[in-house]
Amino acid sequence: MTSIVEEIRAAYATVGIRLADPAAYGTYYRLLCARCGQMVGNVGDRLLPGQARELVDGQLALYAAGLLGCPCGHQRDVARSLDPAPRPDAPQAGTR
Repeated sequence: MTSIVEEIRAAYATVGIRLADPAAYGTYYRLLCARCGQMVGNVGDRLLPGQARELVDGQLALYAAGLLGCPCGHQRDVARSLDPAPRPDAPQAGTR
């Protein structure tokens, strides 16, 4: 496995998402909930070094609010444990 794929795997693991086998010729990978296995998205392996971590870190408030991730709430729970202090500018589930 390439170093960028390992970097992507590590970045998404921090919010409770695991990287599945390639979905299309090794270019796109399914993102699965680490708790229940439901598919929560896709990611390509054409990211630059450090970009996967930047993407996940930039979306941490969305995961913590329950706006991204699986309906089972695993990503919300994991993200809240990483950043338990609510931010005033963070979107809340059920609001616009």
